[in-house]
Amino acid sequence: CSGRGPCAHTPPPPTPDPAPTGRGTDPLPLSRIAFQSPATAGFVKGFNSTVSTLLYGDIMKILLDFDGTLTNIEQEYEFECRYIMSELKREFGLDEETINALFDVAKAHVADNACEHGWCDNDRISAYCDEDLFMTVASTMTLLDKWLAAADERADVLRKHGVAGATPMMDLTQRAHAASNAEPLSAFNTPEPVVVKAIHELLERDCEVVVVSNSPAERIIDKFEFVGLKPVDHLDNPSARFRIRGHAKKFCLGDNPLPVEFGSRCVDIDRPYYADILRKERPQVVVGDVFSLDLALPIEMARREPMVYEDMQMYLRTRSYTPQWAIDCALNPPADAPVTVRLLNHFTDLPML
Repeated sequence: CSGRGPCAHTPPPPTPDPAPTGRGTDPLPLSRIAFQSPATAGFVKGFNSTVSTLLYGDIMKILLDFDGTLTNIEQEYEFECRYIMSELKREFGLDEETINALFDVAKAHVADNACEHGWCDNDRISAYCDEDLFMTVASTMTLLDKWLAAADERADVLRKHGVAGATPMMDLTQRAHAASNAEPLSAFNTPEPVVVKAIHELLERDCEVVVVSNSPAERIIDKFEFVGLKPVDHLDNPSARFRIRGHAKKFCLGDNPLPVEFGSRCVDIDRPYYADILRKERPQVVVGDVFSLDLALPIEMARREPMVYEDMQMYLRTRSYTPQWAIDCALNPPADAPVTVRLLNHFTDLPML
């Protein structure tokens, strides 16, 4: 499975990196990305660099994703699924058995053709449908909209019950997501207790913790404050040791596709907004649960600019929904890998904790 478009295997000569302007470009070279297993020399070097940073007083900067990395999104996903089900019953009179049967067909089609479905931006796939529960739902509903628009017989039951419009199923999904975000703060939509304890410990060790998320900073700050942590908005204090960079636009793709091969998938790493954040922050550690959004670009930057980024450690926060292809990238790396990707099965497995 190669995703959208070919993946080149030989990088061109490096060129200077301009700052992003609007939906500008970030001319990273096309290349085959390699990984390193924890047992290889590259990991030892990076791990020693991490330990050295802690022992000799340099400030370690840790860049964290939020949803799915610091929170468990499974209950939010279940809420959205229940909302969609109830609204289809209420608005169109569909029964639960019919809805489940239709969704099963659509989800199976999406799963069997995962390289063709996902979160799209600028007419290209930014992250695949199997990388995140919300992406799975959105991809399934988008497919149903396409079937409706094409008068595909698989969507006949929706038409017969009056489901109509340009994107009625995706519109319903967006309403479900908004309803989930409007739910009162509780244990099911805020950082997990083990994460709260770990961040306290990181801050006590004078680490710099930067949460970089596509979500609004104020929403994330509210969720941290609910569990007793006090981050600040990066826009208010860009030098704070615990801050939130919201609206990060990790998913936003520039105008020049740059597909890079990661195991069995190709990921477009033309992400000017995220690239700008990474260059300005220059973290020692990057942690995320969605490979395409969180890790693909920093991995490529480490390969391309080893003098700047080669000691940067990458962690894939594994969840029940983590796709096998992403796990395989870390478990079965080529021998000549220039950077390390580790599986983070538990947040407290970070070596600095």
